Amino acid sequence: MQNQEKILRKIKNFALSCEQIRLATLEGSRVNKRAKKDKYQDYDISFFLKTKHLRKFLNLNNNEAIKKAKLPKFVKEFGKVLFYQAPEGFDFYKGGLPKDWVSFLVIFESGVRIDFKFIPLKALKNYYKFEPLSKVLVDKDKRFKKIQNDNAFCIKKPTKKEIDEVANEFYWTFVNLEKALLRKQFILANSLLNSMRQTLFDMLSFKVGFKFSFEIWLGKENTDILNFLQQKETNFILNSFNTASLKQIKKARKKLEILFHKNAKFVAKKSDFKLFPYQKLAKKYCKILRKL
Repeated sequence: MQNQEKILRKIKNFALSCEQIRLATLEGSRVNKRAKKDKYQDYDISFFLKTKHLRKFLNLNNNEAIKKAKLPKFVKEFGKVLFYQAPEGFDFYKGGLPKDWVSFLVIFESGVRIDFKFIPLKALKNYYKFEPLSKVLVDKDKRFKKIQNDNAFCIKKPTKKEIDEVANEFYWTFVNLEKALLRKQFILANSLLNSMRQTLFDMLSFKVGFKFSFEIWLGKENTDILNFLQQKETNFILNSFNTASLKQIKKARKKLEILFHKNAKFVAKKSDFKLFPYQKLAKKYCKILRKL
């Protein structure tokens, strides 16, 4: 696999050689100082072109939607393509980019993956919001004015309303899971348990912020959150993935609920906030369901 310096040099040289590209940026984990660096990191690249040049660059006529764009030929300059994805061109799955942006996520035989975004130059201000942390590779017209925010992906200190919303979501999912268990809907029950766990991670991230710092980045999908928890808490979470039966799902839900309640109380106290009695009411409703 080629090293970062060589890959970025290739990208810069291409952007400089292409008159239509006015600005090129790097985003993602390679810009985030708090992200762990390893050989598996992707390259997240954005190219900015004037709208009329963007369509021409992507070989689109005036009537074609930008999502119809095909993989640009220049991509082959970075190596032999193994396969790629064009999310904005999907019908079944929907891409996550703003209108008139398009991306190609490309995997090369070398093992390198480069995610190319093509963005109208007029959308630069919107880009600042969409990608709060980025680095300029090429800026031909000195357009890039964004002040970088190194804390963009750190834990956000919650408001009282946000604490309440997380608690509400957790116990709402809790009672939905009760129905799935009563109906013996194994797949749905597992899905709901996963949702509960993600909401627990939201509350745990608040706890980590209050206990350690709000300048911590926990990684994509809270990858590193276990590093900040007590061993008992870690065991609760790891054991909650053992869900090969409805009985195990029910047991895992109980463990997650105990952990959530404990940490919700901690976060609420730190925020001078009184929790709504979702736990009591959710359990009351579950008893009602079991008697039906």
